[in-house]
Amino acid sequence: MLNKKTTFQRARGNINVKINNNEINRFYQSGSAKVFYPKSSQEFKELVLVNTAGGITSGDNFAYDLEIVNKSKIFLTTQTAERAYKGFNEKAKIKISLTVDDTSNLFWIPQELILFNNCNFDRNIEVNLSQNSNFILAETTIFGRTAMGEYLEKGYFNDNWRIKVNKNLIHAEALHLNGNIKETLSNIASAKDGVAISNIFIYGKKLFSYENTLPEILKNSETVMLSHSIWNDKILVRMVAKDAYDLKTMQKNLILLLADNNIPKVWNS
Repeated sequence: MLNKKTTFQRARGNINVKINNNEINRFYQSGSAKVFYPKSSQEFKELVLVNTAGGITSGDNFAYDLEIVNKSKIFLTTQTAERAYKGFNEKAKIKISLTVDDTSNLFWIPQELILFNNCNFDRNIEVNLSQNSNFILAETTIFGRTAMGEYLEKGYFNDNWRIKVNKNLIHAEALHLNGNIKETLSNIASAKDGVAISNIFIYGKKLFSYENTLPEILKNSETVMLSHSIWNDKILVRMVAKDAYDLKTMQKNLILLLADNNIPKVWNS
């Protein structure tokens, strides 16, 4: 019998976009990574990322490089939730690079990431800000397809953020889940059996003007536990939820506050 080596098809995608004064200045996309810039009458314009592969699995590789300059106000989001499916051997990888100048506002607010059983996924986010940038990074992770009664039992997920102002590191965030993830998430010091988390980083003088209003929005409920900290000119909000829908609602209310009652239209589609 002949030995037959099977080569699996893998998804690749690259996006390189520059927005100057809310107009496209540079636009490149390839592979399964697509980006749309729909017309909008809102103060904040929308850049919408789309993964036409329908999700990611082992060996997939995506890179997003986005630059926002010259008085631009941008919501950078995704068309739908990203899904990290079961995979073995080589890890799936996403690398994200965001640059914001002194005059611009960027809200990196993708829709939720859903981790499926035996996922194998590595993500890196690098942010380069200027002293007077206004910036939000909001990432929500759901541990399993909970709407279908499926929960994350085991797998691998490594998530690293590095946020710099004028090339100086001001914030680093790292999440590493491996092996028996369900047991890890059950601990009181982690998610206490929560099914979803959201970490939100806020930077900028304009956004800090809402500091005293945040407690009105950020209130614990029966399904969402949260807290926020303010130090060194930055705000960090952490949420843990037993219901992913309630968490998304809480995050949406926070974005509406910080973006002067604007929200990405794709969130309502």
